[in-house]
Amino acid sequence: SSRAKARREAGLLIERFLDRLGRGTILDPACGSGNFLYVALQKLLDLEHQVRRFAIDHNFPTLLRIGVGPWQLYGIEINDYAAELAQMTVWIGYLQWLHNHGTGKWKEPILTAMSNIECRDAILEFSDDGSSKEPAWPRADLILGNPPFLGGKLMRRGLGDKYVNSLFALWDGRVPREADLCCYWFEKARE
Repeated sequence: SSRAKARREAGLLIERFLDRLGRGTILDPACGSGNFLYVALQKLLDLEHQVRRFAIDHNFPTLLRIGVGPWQLYGIEINDYAAELAQMTVWIGYLQWLHNHGTGKWKEPILTAMSNIECRDAILEFSDDGSSKEPAWPRADLILGNPPFLGGKLMRRGLGDKYVNSLFALWDGRVPREADLCCYWFEKARE
C-alpha cells in the first residue's frame, strides 16, 4: 500500500539522517580549551537523541550503531596545555551527557587520547630551514569557533617581526596587512 511505502521511506530518511549525523565532522581551528567543541558535541548528541526518541515514539526501528561522539570533533590549538585540556573537556562532556541521559555504558579506558585535536599554529607553519607555508586544516563539514583577535597595529608587538613578516608574505593578496589577526582564520575557513 502507499501508506506502507511512505512509512518505509520515512524510516529510511530517519536512518540516513542518523547516519549523516554520526559521520559529520566539526573543526574549531583555534579551539582553546574546547568550549565550542563541547557545546557542538552536546547539540549533536541532543539532536541524535531527539531523532531516536521520535523514531521510537512512532514505531520506526533504528539500527544500533555507534553514533555521535568525540571522534567527530577536530581542533587546532597553539598552546599545548589548552590542547590537552580541550581533549579532556570534550571527553568529560561526552561522558556527562551519556550519564545524564541514562546511557552511561562505556568501555575501558574511559578517556582516550584524541589525535584529532592538534597542538600547532593554524595559520602559519615554519619548516626547519626557516621558510613558511600555510598549514592544512582537517577537512570538516562545519567550522566554528572564536579565533584570536589582535589588531593589525599590535601584531608586531604581540607576535614579533619574523612571524608578522612571514604572515604578510604568505597571505599577501588574500588578507590586507592592516587586518585583525582573526581575519586569517576567516579567510582560511572561507576558502
